[in-house]
Amino acid sequence: MTNLRPSLLRAIALATVGLVGVALLAPGLVGTPRAQAQELVVGGGGAGSSGITVSGTGIVTATPDVATLSVGVQTQAATAAEAQAQASVAMTKVIAAVKAAGVAEADIATQWISLQPQTDNGPGGSGPPKVSGYQASQSAQVTVRRLSQTGAVIDAAVAAGANQVSGVSFSLSDPTAASAAARSAAVADAKVRAGQLAAAAGVTLGAPIAISETSAPRPLPLAAQVGGMAVATPIQPGTTQVEVDVQVTYAIGG
Repeated sequence: MTNLRPSLLRAIALATVGLVGVALLAPGLVGTPRAQAQELVVGGGGAGSSGITVSGTGIVTATPDVATLSVGVQTQAATAAEAQAQASVAMTKVIAAVKAAGVAEADIATQWISLQPQTDNGPGGSGPPKVSGYQASQSAQVTVRRLSQTGAVIDAAVAAGANQVSGVSFSLSDPTAASAAARSAAVADAKVRAGQLAAAAGVTLGAPIAISETSAPRPLPLAAQVGGMAVATPIQPGTTQVEVDVQVTYAIGG
């Protein structure tokens, strides 16, 4: 009994200290989330917490000066090695022809190399699948920096053995000026929208207090249709568009 009393007293003392510690810490633990929630709801009560927020879009149409297209070959053979070798030989000739047509080596990039087995289910298609051969495909992306050469590049690739041409599109080599014009148009569009809202509400539109670009300038390439290869391939680049979207918050005047 004598040995238990000191231990019991120590336990009571520690429990008392623990309760005091919880009582001291509890206001901090409860108060911090409450303060954060109030800031999120109220928004800090600053000058920029209210106003007229609108979105604006600016689109600029420009004449493209770069063409991008894909040229490739597809071969079939009894063995995988034979199909791949035939595709490699054919693609090497196509790339050489594209270079000879005036495309720089830096503007030719391999897109994909594919080798797939071909299966046959026998007469009537009801038998178990058996490998009947292999199909190999290779493709390269070509960037033509002189639009007048685009048709000639396609024709040269096909004459050299390319049997796949796709993805012809047009873009701007330097969209800086078009992007700046689209950005200005987007801000002007936002101001018109905000002015209409202010007039409808019977208030005066103040100065912009926050501006953000919600989408970066992006050229919108337009695809071209590639004609038959019996004559020189006609290419019409048309136009391309650069779009910018912004969000602007205006203060409300008196």
